[in-house]
Amino acid sequence: MKKVVVIGGGIIGSVVASALSEAGAKVYLLEAKYFTYGSTGRSTGSITSQQRHPQLVERAIETKKLIPELKKKYEELGVPFAQRFLDDESPHIAIAFNEKDYEDLKKLAEIWSQGGAKVEEAEPSKVKELVPWIDENSFYKAFITPNDYKLMPHPFTWANIAAARILGAETYTYEPVVKIDVKDKVLVETESGKKFEGDVAVIAAGAKSLELLKMLNEKLNIDVKSYYAAGMVTEPFKYEMRPTIRVFKHSYRFTQTVRKEYVATIDNMGFENPEYSTEDSYEFLVKASTITVKLMPPMAYVNILRSWGAYCDYTEDGLPIVGWSPKYEGKIYYIFGFNDYGLSVGPSVARRAAKEIADGVKDPALEPYRPSRK
Repeated sequence: MKKVVVIGGGIIGSVVASALSEAGAKVYLLEAKYFTYGSTGRSTGSITSQQRHPQLVERAIETKKLIPELKKKYEELGVPFAQRFLDDESPHIAIAFNEKDYEDLKKLAEIWSQGGAKVEEAEPSKVKELVPWIDENSFYKAFITPNDYKLMPHPFTWANIAAARILGAETYTYEPVVKIDVKDKVLVETESGKKFEGDVAVIAAGAKSLELLKMLNEKLNIDVKSYYAAGMVTEPFKYEMRPTIRVFKHSYRFTQTVRKEYVATIDNMGFENPEYSTEDSYEFLVKASTITVKLMPPMAYVNILRSWGAYCDYTEDGLPIVGWSPKYEGKIYYIFGFNDYGLSVGPSVARRAAKEIADGVKDPALEPYRPSRK
Protein backbone atom coordinates (compact mmCIF):
# COMPACT_ATOMS: atom_id res chain seq x y z
CA MET A 1 0.00 0.00 0.00
CA LYS A 2 1.42 3.37 -1.03
CA LYS A 3 1.65 5.88 1.81
CA VAL A 4 1.08 9.53 0.91
CA VAL A 5 1.38 12.63 3.09
CA VAL A 6 -0.82 15.43 1.74
CA ILE A 7 0.05 18.90 3.03
CA GLY A 8 -2.82 21.37 2.77
CA GLY A 9 -6.46 21.06 3.82
CA GLY A 10 -8.28 23.20 1.29
CA ILE A 11 -10.13 22.25 -1.89
CA ILE A 12 -7.03 20.86 -3.60
CA GLY A 13 -5.61 18.87 -0.69
CA SER A 14 -9.00 17.45 0.31
CA VAL A 15 -9.81 16.26 -3.21
CA VAL A 16 -6.34 14.71 -3.60
CA ALA A 17 -6.72 13.00 -0.22
CA SER A 18 -10.14 11.53 -1.01
CA ALA A 19 -9.12 10.40 -4.51
CA LEU A 20 -5.91 8.76 -3.27
CA SER A 21 -7.81 7.03 -0.46
CA GLU A 22 -10.31 5.81 -3.03
CA ALA A 23 -7.37 4.42 -5.07
CA GLY A 24 -6.19 2.37 -2.07
CA ALA A 25 -3.39 4.60 -0.71
CA LYS A 26 -2.83 5.22 3.00
CA VAL A 27 -3.21 8.99 3.31
CA TYR A 28 -2.16 11.44 6.01
CA LEU A 29 -3.76 14.86 5.45
CA LEU A 30 -2.07 17.70 7.34
CA GLU A 31 -3.40 21.24 7.74
CA ALA A 32 -1.50 24.07 9.42
CA LYS A 33 -4.68 25.65 10.84
CA TYR A 34 -8.23 24.44 10.23
CA PHE A 35 -9.66 22.93 7.07
CA THR A 36 -10.69 25.66 4.54
CA TYR A 37 -8.65 28.30 6.43
CA GLY A 38 -6.89 29.60 3.30
CA SER A 39 -8.27 30.87 0.02
CA THR A 40 -10.77 27.97 -0.17
CA GLY A 41 -12.88 29.31 2.68
CA ARG A 42 -12.65 32.90 1.46
CA SER A 43 -14.02 32.45 -2.05
CA THR A 44 -17.41 33.18 -3.65
CA GLY A 45 -17.84 29.53 -4.58
CA SER A 46 -17.70 30.17 -8.32
CA ILE A 47 -17.10 27.39 -10.82
CA THR A 48 -16.73 29.21 -14.10
CA SER A 49 -15.41 28.61 -17.60
CA GLN A 50 -14.35 32.27 -17.70
CA GLN A 51 -10.63 31.46 -17.64
CA ARG A 52 -7.59 32.96 -19.36
CA HIS A 53 -6.36 29.76 -21.05
CA PRO A 54 -8.35 27.22 -23.12
CA GLN A 55 -6.88 24.33 -21.09
CA LEU A 56 -8.23 25.90 -17.90
CA VAL A 57 -11.65 26.33 -19.52
CA GLU A 58 -11.65 22.59 -20.25
CA ARG A 59 -10.75 21.74 -16.66
CA ALA A 60 -13.43 24.08 -15.27
CA ILE A 61 -16.07 22.41 -17.46
CA GLU A 62 -14.78 19.07 -16.19
CA THR A 63 -15.13 20.26 -12.58
CA LYS A 64 -18.76 21.19 -13.14
CA LYS A 65 -19.46 17.66 -14.40
CA LEU A 66 -17.48 16.19 -11.50
CA ILE A 67 -19.49 17.81 -8.68
CA PRO A 68 -22.71 15.73 -9.07
CA GLU A 69 -20.61 12.59 -9.56
CA LEU A 70 -18.80 13.21 -6.27
CA LYS A 71 -22.05 14.06 -4.51
CA LYS A 72 -23.51 10.70 -5.54
CA LYS A 73 -20.29 8.84 -4.68
CA TYR A 74 -20.07 10.41 -1.22
CA GLU A 75 -23.73 9.79 -0.46
CA GLU A 76 -23.16 6.11 -1.26
CA LEU A 77 -20.13 6.13 1.08
CA GLY A 78 -22.32 7.50 3.86
CA VAL A 79 -20.89 11.00 4.12
CA PRO A 80 -23.64 12.67 6.22
CA PHE A 81 -23.56 16.10 4.54
CA ALA A 82 -22.72 15.17 0.94
CA GLN A 83 -26.22 16.29 -0.04
CA ARG A 84 -25.39 19.72 1.40
CA PHE A 85 -22.85 20.90 -1.16
CA LEU A 86 -25.44 23.70 -1.61
CA ASP A 87 -24.84 23.96 -5.32
CA ASP A 88 -26.75 25.62 -8.16
CA GLU A 89 -26.52 26.63 -11.80
CA SER A 90 -25.08 30.15 -12.06
CA PRO A 91 -24.69 32.06 -15.33
CA HIS A 92 -21.53 34.19 -15.08
CA ILE A 93 -21.85 37.71 -16.43
CA ALA A 94 -18.61 39.47 -17.36
CA ILE A 95 -19.20 43.23 -17.42
CA ALA A 96 -17.53 45.76 -19.74
CA PHE A 97 -17.87 49.32 -18.46
CA ASN A 98 -16.74 50.88 -21.74
CA GLU A 99 -15.67 50.07 -25.28
CA LYS A 100 -12.04 49.40 -24.26
CA ASP A 101 -13.21 46.89 -21.63
CA TYR A 102 -15.44 45.33 -24.25
CA GLU A 103 -12.55 44.75 -26.68
CA ASP A 104 -10.48 43.14 -23.91
CA LEU A 105 -13.39 40.95 -22.84
CA LYS A 106 -14.08 39.94 -26.41
CA LYS A 107 -10.58 38.43 -26.62
CA LEU A 108 -11.20 36.52 -23.39
CA ALA A 109 -14.57 35.32 -24.66
CA GLU A 110 -12.83 33.82 -27.68
CA ILE A 111 -10.63 31.81 -25.29
CA TRP A 112 -13.72 30.59 -23.42
CA SER A 113 -15.21 29.43 -26.71
CA GLN A 114 -11.96 27.72 -27.73
CA GLY A 115 -12.03 25.75 -24.48
CA GLY A 116 -15.54 24.48 -25.17
CA ALA A 117 -17.69 26.93 -23.21
CA LYS A 118 -20.96 28.33 -24.45
CA VAL A 119 -20.61 32.13 -24.66
CA GLU A 120 -23.26 34.76 -25.30
CA GLU A 121 -22.68 38.46 -25.95
CA ALA A 122 -25.31 40.51 -24.15
CA GLU A 123 -26.65 44.04 -24.21
CA PRO A 124 -27.43 45.68 -20.86
CA SER A 125 -31.14 44.98 -21.35
CA LYS A 126 -30.45 41.23 -21.48
CA VAL A 127 -28.36 41.41 -18.29
CA LYS A 128 -31.20 43.26 -16.58
CA GLU A 129 -33.50 40.33 -17.31
CA LEU A 130 -31.13 38.14 -15.27
CA VAL A 131 -30.39 40.73 -12.56
CA PRO A 132 -33.46 43.03 -12.35
CA TRP A 133 -31.90 45.56 -9.95
CA ILE A 134 -28.79 46.19 -12.07
CA ASP A 135 -28.48 49.68 -13.59
CA GLU A 136 -28.41 49.04 -17.32
CA ASN A 137 -26.94 52.50 -17.91
CA SER A 138 -23.89 51.77 -15.73
CA PHE A 139 -22.06 49.55 -18.21
CA TYR A 140 -21.48 49.12 -21.94
CA LYS A 141 -21.96 45.42 -22.75
CA ALA A 142 -21.38 41.97 -21.26
CA PHE A 143 -20.47 38.40 -22.08
CA ILE A 144 -22.33 35.53 -20.42
CA THR A 145 -21.29 31.91 -19.90
CA PRO A 146 -24.74 30.47 -19.11
CA ASN A 147 -23.66 26.96 -18.09
CA ASP A 148 -21.51 27.89 -15.09
CA TYR A 149 -22.04 26.82 -11.50
CA LYS A 150 -21.62 27.74 -7.85
CA LEU A 151 -21.36 25.79 -4.63
CA MET A 152 -20.40 26.33 -1.02
CA PRO A 153 -16.68 25.52 -0.68
CA HIS A 154 -16.84 24.63 3.02
CA PRO A 155 -19.25 21.65 2.87
CA PHE A 156 -17.65 20.49 -0.37
CA THR A 157 -14.21 20.39 1.26
CA TRP A 158 -15.53 18.74 4.41
CA ALA A 159 -17.31 16.10 2.32
CA ASN A 160 -14.02 15.24 0.61
CA ILE A 161 -12.31 14.99 3.98
CA ALA A 162 -15.09 12.84 5.43
CA ALA A 163 -14.91 10.52 2.42
CA ALA A 164 -11.14 10.22 2.84
CA ARG A 165 -11.59 9.34 6.53
CA ILE A 166 -14.20 6.70 5.75
CA LEU A 167 -11.70 5.19 3.30
CA GLY A 168 -8.95 5.06 5.94
CA ALA A 169 -7.19 8.43 5.77
CA GLU A 170 -5.90 10.11 8.91
CA THR A 171 -6.45 13.87 9.10
CA TYR A 172 -4.76 16.44 11.32
CA THR A 173 -5.42 20.15 11.92
CA TYR A 174 -3.19 22.76 13.58
CA GLU A 175 -0.11 20.81 12.52
CA PRO A 176 2.10 23.23 10.55
CA VAL A 177 4.95 21.46 8.79
CA VAL A 178 8.43 22.51 9.92
CA LYS A 179 10.64 19.95 8.15
CA ILE A 180 10.54 17.67 5.10
CA ASP A 181 13.33 15.13 4.75
CA VAL A 182 13.55 13.22 1.46
CA LYS A 183 15.53 9.98 1.39
CA ASP A 184 14.29 6.45 0.58
CA LYS A 185 11.06 7.62 2.21
CA VAL A 186 9.70 11.11 2.77
CA LEU A 187 9.60 12.17 6.43
CA VAL A 188 7.36 15.12 7.30
CA GLU A 189 7.65 16.68 10.75
CA THR A 190 5.15 19.13 12.25
CA GLU A 191 5.53 21.86 14.85
CA SER A 192 4.07 19.65 17.60
CA GLY A 193 6.76 17.02 16.98
CA LYS A 194 4.61 14.54 15.08
CA LYS A 195 6.37 12.68 12.27
CA PHE A 196 4.70 11.20 9.20
CA GLU A 197 6.54 8.84 6.87
CA GLY A 198 5.35 8.29 3.33
CA ASP A 199 6.42 7.12 -0.08
CA VAL A 200 5.26 10.47 -1.45
CA ALA A 201 4.51 13.93 -0.06
CA VAL A 202 2.03 16.13 -1.91
CA ILE A 203 2.47 19.89 -1.56
CA ALA A 204 -1.04 21.33 -1.86
CA ALA A 205 -0.87 24.26 0.53
CA GLY A 206 -1.78 27.11 -1.81
CA ALA A 207 0.33 30.23 -1.31
CA LYS A 208 2.02 28.64 1.70
CA SER A 209 3.48 26.02 -0.61
CA LEU A 210 6.19 28.62 -1.20
CA GLU A 211 7.45 28.04 2.37
CA LEU A 212 7.57 24.30 1.76
CA LEU A 213 9.59 24.87 -1.42
CA LYS A 214 12.17 26.67 0.72
CA MET A 215 12.30 23.72 3.15
CA LEU A 216 13.01 21.45 0.20
CA ASN A 217 15.63 23.89 -1.10
CA GLU A 218 13.95 23.89 -4.50
CA LYS A 219 13.48 26.86 -6.80
CA LEU A 220 11.21 26.42 -9.79
CA ASN A 221 11.61 28.08 -13.17
CA ILE A 222 8.13 29.59 -12.89
CA ASP A 223 7.87 32.51 -10.49
CA VAL A 224 5.07 32.24 -7.90
CA LYS A 225 3.95 35.09 -5.65
CA SER A 226 1.31 35.57 -2.98
CA TYR A 227 -1.10 38.43 -3.72
CA TYR A 228 -3.62 40.03 -1.40
CA ALA A 229 -7.29 39.27 -2.02
CA ALA A 230 -10.32 40.27 0.02
CA GLY A 231 -14.04 39.74 0.41
CA MET A 232 -17.16 40.88 2.23
CA VAL A 233 -20.52 39.31 3.04
CA THR A 234 -23.92 40.90 3.68
CA GLU A 235 -26.90 39.96 5.75
CA PRO A 236 -29.00 37.16 4.19
CA PHE A 237 -32.03 37.82 1.99
CA LYS A 238 -34.48 35.73 0.01
CA TYR A 239 -32.47 33.66 -2.50
CA GLU A 240 -33.21 35.25 -5.89
CA MET A 241 -29.88 35.89 -7.63
CA ARG A 242 -28.49 32.90 -9.46
CA PRO A 243 -26.00 34.76 -11.70
CA THR A 244 -22.49 35.74 -10.69
CA ILE A 245 -21.21 39.11 -11.87
CA ARG A 246 -17.55 39.61 -12.80
CA VAL A 247 -15.54 42.68 -13.69
CA PHE A 248 -12.20 41.35 -14.94
CA LYS A 249 -10.65 44.81 -15.01
CA HIS A 250 -10.88 44.94 -11.21
CA SER A 251 -10.68 41.17 -10.39
CA TYR A 252 -14.18 41.65 -8.95
CA ARG A 253 -16.90 39.03 -8.34
CA PHE A 254 -20.37 39.40 -6.90
CA THR A 255 -22.99 36.75 -6.24
CA GLN A 256 -25.61 35.58 -3.82
CA THR A 257 -24.68 32.32 -2.16
CA VAL A 258 -27.20 29.56 -1.76
CA ARG A 259 -27.07 30.38 1.95
CA LYS A 260 -28.70 33.67 0.81
CA GLU A 261 -25.95 36.18 1.69
CA TYR A 262 -24.48 38.43 -0.97
CA VAL A 263 -20.72 38.13 -1.34
CA ALA A 264 -18.30 40.44 -3.15
CA THR A 265 -14.62 39.67 -3.60
CA ILE A 266 -11.61 41.15 -5.32
CA ASP A 267 -9.29 38.29 -6.12
CA ASN A 268 -6.18 40.42 -6.57
CA MET A 269 -5.89 43.85 -4.99
CA GLY A 270 -2.73 44.51 -6.99
CA PHE A 271 -0.09 44.10 -4.31
CA GLU A 272 1.83 41.16 -2.87
CA ASN A 273 1.00 39.53 0.45
CA PRO A 274 4.20 37.73 1.51
CA GLU A 275 3.08 37.67 5.16
CA TYR A 276 -0.18 35.86 4.24
CA SER A 277 -2.27 38.49 5.98
CA THR A 278 -6.00 37.83 6.43
CA GLU A 279 -6.73 41.24 7.98
CA ASP A 280 -9.67 43.12 6.52
CA SER A 281 -8.96 46.16 4.38
CA TYR A 282 -10.61 49.58 4.19
CA GLU A 283 -9.13 49.97 0.70
CA PHE A 284 -10.96 46.82 -0.37
CA LEU A 285 -14.26 47.92 1.17
CA VAL A 286 -14.11 51.23 -0.71
CA LYS A 287 -13.22 49.59 -4.02
CA ALA A 288 -15.70 46.71 -3.81
CA SER A 289 -18.55 48.87 -2.50
CA THR A 290 -17.98 51.46 -5.24
CA ILE A 291 -18.20 48.85 -8.01
CA THR A 292 -21.18 47.10 -6.40
CA VAL A 293 -23.26 50.25 -5.94
CA LYS A 294 -22.32 51.58 -9.39
CA LEU A 295 -23.77 48.43 -10.96
CA MET A 296 -26.58 47.81 -8.47
CA PRO A 297 -27.65 51.01 -6.65
CA PRO A 298 -30.10 49.22 -4.28
CA MET A 299 -27.10 47.47 -2.69
CA ALA A 300 -26.21 50.80 -1.06
CA TYR A 301 -28.86 50.00 1.56
CA VAL A 302 -27.67 46.48 2.38
CA ASN A 303 -25.72 45.88 5.58
CA ILE A 304 -22.23 44.38 5.36
CA LEU A 305 -21.79 41.89 8.20
CA ARG A 306 -18.06 41.28 7.88
CA SER A 307 -15.08 41.52 5.57
CA TRP A 308 -11.80 39.63 5.39
CA GLY A 309 -8.43 39.50 3.73
CA ALA A 310 -7.00 36.51 1.90
CA TYR A 311 -3.98 35.42 -0.12
CA CYS A 312 -3.77 33.67 -3.47
CA ASP A 313 -0.74 32.11 -5.13
CA TYR A 314 -0.30 33.60 -8.59
CA THR A 315 2.05 32.17 -11.22
CA GLU A 316 3.73 34.37 -13.79
CA ASP A 317 2.21 32.49 -16.75
CA GLY A 318 -1.25 32.12 -15.19
CA LEU A 319 -1.18 28.31 -15.10
CA PRO A 320 -1.03 26.10 -11.99
CA ILE A 321 1.97 24.02 -10.97
CA VAL A 322 1.13 20.32 -11.08
CA GLY A 323 3.48 17.35 -11.20
CA TRP A 324 6.58 15.73 -9.77
CA SER A 325 9.31 17.89 -8.33
CA PRO A 326 12.23 18.21 -10.78
CA LYS A 327 14.57 17.69 -7.83
CA TYR A 328 12.67 14.87 -6.08
CA GLU A 329 11.03 12.92 -8.90
CA GLY A 330 8.73 10.22 -7.56
CA LYS A 331 8.90 11.55 -3.97
CA ILE A 332 7.50 15.09 -3.95
CA TYR A 333 4.43 16.06 -5.95
CA TYR A 334 3.42 19.71 -6.38
CA ILE A 335 -0.12 20.93 -6.91
CA PHE A 336 -0.53 24.64 -6.20
CA GLY A 337 -0.39 28.01 -7.97
CA PHE A 338 -4.09 28.11 -8.84
CA ASN A 339 -4.26 31.91 -9.06
CA ASP A 340 -7.90 33.04 -8.65
CA TYR A 341 -9.54 29.93 -10.10
CA GLY A 342 -8.85 27.20 -7.53
CA LEU A 343 -12.47 26.16 -7.05
CA SER A 344 -13.17 26.19 -10.79
CA VAL A 345 -10.14 24.23 -11.98
CA GLY A 346 -8.77 22.62 -8.82
CA PRO A 347 -11.12 19.66 -8.24
CA SER A 348 -10.74 18.20 -11.75
CA VAL A 349 -6.98 18.76 -11.75
CA ALA A 350 -6.67 17.28 -8.25
CA ARG A 351 -8.53 14.11 -9.26
CA ARG A 352 -6.24 13.72 -12.26
CA ALA A 353 -3.15 14.38 -10.12
CA ALA A 354 -4.22 11.76 -7.57
CA LYS A 355 -4.60 9.17 -10.33
CA GLU A 356 -1.16 10.12 -11.66
CA ILE A 357 0.37 9.60 -8.20
CA ALA A 358 -1.47 6.34 -7.59
CA ASP A 359 -0.89 4.77 -11.01
CA GLY A 360 2.53 6.20 -11.83
CA VAL A 361 1.36 7.10 -15.35
CA LYS A 362 1.58 10.71 -16.49
CA ASP A 363 -1.65 12.39 -17.59
CA PRO A 364 -1.25 14.31 -20.89
CA ALA A 365 -3.92 16.81 -19.77
CA LEU A 366 -1.58 17.96 -16.98
CA GLU A 367 1.46 18.52 -19.22
CA PRO A 368 0.98 22.32 -19.57
CA TYR A 369 1.29 22.68 -15.79
CA ARG A 370 4.53 20.81 -15.05
CA PRO A 371 6.88 22.31 -12.42
CA SER A 372 9.83 21.98 -14.82
CA ARG A 373 8.33 24.26 -17.49
CA LYS A 374 10.05 27.52 -18.35
